[in-house]
Amino acid sequence: MLLRSVHDAFRCLNLLASLGAPAGIREIGRQLTLDSAKVTRLMQTLLALEMVQRNEKRKYSLGPGIHRFSAQVIHNSAFYKAVLETLEEVGSQPVSIVVGILSGKEVVYLIHTRQGKSVARAIGNYDSYPVVDSVIGIKLLAARSDEEIIDLIGIHDFQLIRADIDAARRHQVLVKAWPDGEYRMACIIPGMQAAIALSNLSGEKLELEALKAFLVSAAQKISGG
Repeated sequence: MLLRSVHDAFRCLNLLASLGAPAGIREIGRQLTLDSAKVTRLMQTLLALEMVQRNEKRKYSLGPGIHRFSAQVIHNSAFYKAVLETLEEVGSQPVSIVVGILSGKEVVYLIHTRQGKSVARAIGNYDSYPVVDSVIGIKLLAARSDEEIIDLIGIHDFQLIRADIDAARRHQVLVKAWPDGEYRMACIIPGMQAAIALSNLSGEKLELEALKAFLVSAAQKISGG
């Protein structure tokens, strides 16, 4: 049974996390289609828990409580510990490693390394990309039925990526070549609605089989397998 107040509280937190500036009661209510009185009650509760904070203009943003919670999650998370070990294995290689999840019609990257960037910047990256433009998105979509995919992205986009969806269903690791000579590959992380990918793969002596084996091993390690 859905507890509406808890559901709406998390919706408020999610909205504040996505905004670039503090928001007032009316703005929050308008964006979430909630009554201002209800938003006020939710904000009072979240304020008492330090999950949000209020400035002098009576606008709200995420508070120290949510940051403390996030730090504890990362510190005690087997997922992030395994991811960090995987990133250390990759080291300074000119390959990007990405972990992503579906969010509507987009893929949100929880981890996204970039050549020359620190590991710290890779965690909690939260870039988002259209699901049809991402090997992670295609691999995650492939776990759904054709009907579910069409309901999500529409028949036109489904037809555009149909061949990739079929390939993702046939192979544990989806390998896709981009027009500029780059390869990208993705596989599902067992037990999670998430996938891991490698990108920036190019060169004449590219050992795709070895990279596929590494990706599968990384996915199993992250899942705790």
